[in-house]
Amino acid sequence: MSAVPDVFPVCDHTDGCITCGDVAVAMKVELIDVVRGLALCADEHGERATVEVELVAPVAVGDQILVHAGTALVRL
Repeated sequence: MSAVPDVFPVCDHTDGCITCGDVAVAMKVELIDVVRGLALCADEHGERATVEVELVAPVAVGDQILVHAGTALVRL
């Protein structure tokens, strides 16, 4: 019997992760794609992620948002 390959990504974020962690991360909006409802955001360490922002729209560059699982939950 052959071993099953590990096909699932492993998270190496020790301070929390907006995708797989059970936490929300404060992020700053850097760029906005209004048509798709997405924003490029950065956390306090400069780590960037694409975030769905429709739930808290409208957002503006410079806004602080709380993000969980790639989705903005609230503007701070």
